Amino acid sequence: MTYQMTWKTLVLMLLFAAVAVAQQKTEQKTFTGTWTCLNCSLAGLVNRPQSECEDLGHRHCLRLDNGKFLFFLDNNRGKDLIQGGGRRDVKMTVKGTFYPAAQTIDVQSYVIDGITTSWNEEHQKMEMQNDPSEKRIEKNDGK
Repeated sequence: MTYQMTWKTLVLMLLFAAVAVAQQKTEQKTFTGTWTCLNCSLAGLVNRPQSECEDLGHRHCLRLDNGKFLFFLDNNRGKDLIQGGGRRDVKMTVKGTFYPAAQTIDVQSYVIDGITTSWNEEHQKMEMQNDPSEKRIEKNDGK
């Protein structure tokens, strides 16, 4: 009886581990869309007043051309994009590690108005490139 219980427990643990690993699948991807505040975009859909963003702060994400939202991982590389920097509804291209289960990207670089900004490991911050045309990201909308 104990042997059967141990065997079943082991099988269940392996099954849960396989599911966890499958959900953690990541890949390098590039997405192009509109940099926008999620709360402002959804305000009309859920009868929320837009003024809440003015009080609580905007939470920006990338609205893809297909209408889906892609979220920026809240870390050193994504925090400025999440906060928005006072800009709204701007076309941008983002490249990084994509986590499909969470519709989230860990940003490595992005392009706005033709200027590429990428992570500088030495300075631990996002920095604009000297020559924006040098490291442009090609559009592929995550395909």
